Amino acid sequence: MNFSISEIIVILLIAVLVIKPEQMPEVAFSLGRFMQSLRRTFAKMKNEMTGFIDSVEQADGSTQQRKQQ
Repeated sequence: MNFSISEIIVILLIAVLVIKPEQMPEVAFSLGRFMQSLRRTFAKMKNEMTGFIDSVEQADGSTQQRKQQ
């Protein structure tokens, strides 16, 4: 995710209006943990899909080799 400076400023301004300044560190920490969890989940999904695709390609390759023989 790439954010421009103007997008970050808008997000921070909205956060200051909605969230009390005392709660900002706690909210930022929770948001960071959520983003980390989300990245891990997507990385696991990507690894599982890659493994599945690789196994299908290997099975397809061995089937094609049998047909050629």
